[in-house]
Amino acid sequence: MDLQEFTQLTLAVLEDQGTAAYAPTIIAGDAVQVIQGIPTEIDDREALQEMVLRLGLEQSDFFFGVRSGPGEVTTGFHTLAGTRFQCISQLHQGFLVSDLADCPWWTLDGGRDQ
Repeated sequence: MDLQEFTQLTLAVLEDQGTAAYAPTIIAGDAVQVIQGIPTEIDDREALQEMVLRLGLEQSDFFFGVRSGPGEVTTGFHTLAGTRFQCISQLHQGFLVSDLADCPWWTLDGGRDQ
C-alpha cells in the first residue's frame, strides 16, 4: 500500500461516516490502531502523535489519518526518511484530496523543534 491507496481507503470511510465521526487511525504493518475516547481538551492530532510514541513507532513505517480541522482529515505515510501528507477536505458535495508539502502540527520527523 502507498499513501494514495491509504488516502482512498480513508476517503471511503469519510464518505460513509463524514469527517466529524472520524477517529485517529494508525496502520503499521498488519496492525490497525483506532484511537477512541480522546478527552475533549486534547486535540486529535496531539493524541495521534502521543500514541505513535507510546507504541514505539517513531522509527517505523506507518500510515495515519486524523481530523486536522473542521471538515478536514490529514493522511500521512511516515518513514525514517520523512513523512508525506495529503489532505482530504469535505466540500458541500463530495471531497477534495490534495498533497501537502508540509504539515506544521506534525512534530515527529527528524527531531524538529516545534
